[in-house]
Amino acid sequence: MVRTGPSGTAGITVLFIFFRGEEMGSSPGRQLELQTFQSGDGWGYQIRMNGKVLIYQPTIPSIDTVTAFPNEESARNIGTLVLNRLTENKDFSVSRDEIQHSLSYLGQ
Repeated sequence: MVRTGPSGTAGITVLFIFFRGEEMGSSPGRQLELQTFQSGDGWGYQIRMNGKVLIYQPTIPSIDTVTAFPNEESARNIGTLVLNRLTENKDFSVSRDEIQHSLSYLGQ
């Protein structure tokens, strides 16, 4: 299913809960966790930090349509990529090429 915004363009839903800078650093108390979940007609993922939702991603990011990941493995693959970047304090955005590679690798 593809949903579009009021202007007819597809939107991306990402919920960020902002934390103080020292919580985002590589402190020993920072615990990141990836969870996948079923979302409507597909899959999504969320990343939690110390039990709080940091990123909630029910749809595939960086593409023109709003659609869920086709399977748990693809949601986990992109979620792991984002989680690793967060762990390394890097930019955690995901490009269209990375999405396409992930989905083609999984036979989608």
